[in-house]
Amino acid sequence: MSTRGINRPKTRPAQRPLWLTVLLILVAMLVLFGIGFGIATLLKGSGGTDSADASASPSSPTSIPGCTTIMVTPAEVLPLASRVNVNVYNSTKRVGLAGDLSKILSVRGFPIAKVENDPLGVVIEGQGEIRYGPKGEASAELMSYHFPGATLVNDGRAGKRIDVVLGTQFVDLANDAEVVAQLAQPSPSASPAGCPIPDVLPSESASESAAASESPSQG
Repeated sequence: MSTRGINRPKTRPAQRPLWLTVLLILVAMLVLFGIGFGIATLLKGSGGTDSADASASPSSPTSIPGCTTIMVTPAEVLPLASRVNVNVYNSTKRVGLAGDLSKILSVRGFPIAKVENDPLGVVIEGQGEIRYGPKGEASAELMSYHFPGATLVNDGRAGKRIDVVLGTQFVDLANDAEVVAQLAQPSPSASPAGCPIPDVLPSESASESAAASESPSQG
């Protein structure tokens, strides 16, 4: 009996289980995520570190938590001349030197207490001294702008009054206009105490970068 003409049922290919398909998709996603994460890490390590190091200096107070830096002028932190009581002493043999200087300081606003020869009885070979105690440190610093050639001497006195002692090489005080200009000159100040002061403030660095970018290139 011939079977040539009889249709046999076709065999269907075996179907992949659904759970296996889902598992393969998840594995593929994890592999792609790992490759992308690795590339991002390499790019960050090669380019991000240098820029971070360049923008934050270890000595900058802005990189230290709790430290801030502001621009202040001496006139903002030092007392007014009217609040600084001064003794003017003459340690030389030049008659009337202390009296002449006391008049100049009085015109500049300093209250004058004593005007006489140096009670210590010593001869100062330099331009002079500014003697003060712990409470008069700021007053002595203000006077140093007027008398820049003087040596600051902390003698441990209790009060705020300071002594201006004239030496054998004294010629004159600093020009009043120059003193005013220097007292108005801003400088960086870090707070609180113990914080470092940067060599260049962030605003100054930004200004320098802007000026460099705006300047025309030379060929």
